[in-house]
Amino acid sequence: MTTPSAPDLTVVTVNYNSGTHLLGCVEAVFANTRELTLEYFVVDNASRPDGTLETLRTRFPQVRVLMSERNVGFAAGCNMALEHARGRYILLLNPDTAVGPSALDRMLAFLDSRPDVGVLGSPLVSDAGRDQGVAGRGFPTPLAFLFGRTTILTRLFPNNRFSARFSSRRDPARGQPYEVDWVSGACMMVRRDAVTQVGMLDPAYFLMWEDADWCFRMKQAGWKVYCAHEADVVHREGASRNAGWYPLLLATVAFHRGAYHYYRRHIVPRALHPAHLFVMAGLIGRTLLVLTTRSIKRLARTG
Repeated sequence: MTTPSAPDLTVVTVNYNSGTHLLGCVEAVFANTRELTLEYFVVDNASRPDGTLETLRTRFPQVRVLMSERNVGFAAGCNMALEHARGRYILLLNPDTAVGPSALDRMLAFLDSRPDVGVLGSPLVSDAGRDQGVAGRGFPTPLAFLFGRTTILTRLFPNNRFSARFSSRRDPARGQPYEVDWVSGACMMVRRDAVTQVGMLDPAYFLMWEDADWCFRMKQAGWKVYCAHEADVVHREGASRNAGWYPLLLATVAFHRGAYHYYRRHIVPRALHPAHLFVMAGLIGRTLLVLTTRSIKRLARTG
């Protein structure tokens, strides 16, 4: 429940070895937000000491830093801040993002105009302006194993109708926000009343899939999920997990474990089902394939 002095927006950023990306993210929020009152939480998931947090506290004393004794993952890290959040709306924002001028003002204004919308997301683009295919996607099904955003089939045949469902692209012709199944947790604005009704993020997801799960539960509770194309956000994807071998291993394993948790929770929840073994085998095989492929690419880059 908000109080009369509650800010318009609570921003939550979970940091794990993001370095100067984190400082750029926080700076962009304060520099490009004009009409809103803000409170900002940075949750640090036991990052290695590199001076970033000290610089953050000096440059942005209004940001509240919450320290975790270990890396508890994205969902649990967000929940640490959600327990203290007072804003009418809550923004989950990755440390490797940079919001554009008035982007958050426009997103919040849309939510104020649509009390039936519980979640609003934004397209994400790279520094070079490349669309990352997360403008608003359909809920995962078993077909996502073959036609997900980063699968081989999607890379080979990017315009096929199956991949379009799981890898939605920004459409400049769409001037108004429109309804989708789920949006990326890298930049996700959520109505406080929806969080109160549905609950916080599921900490069983260590990294990735928690956003799809949260939106699924929001939809089940009657809230709508929308995407706003006018609020582009730059996303330097993988700033933490690309920092070394261990983050790569951690992220890859977490992605596939999260996929299995989502499958068991929302697709085939029955405790005993013959499909479970095939799904587990497929995800384990894909985990090994992804790790092998990315390791070869990393070795090639480092010589």
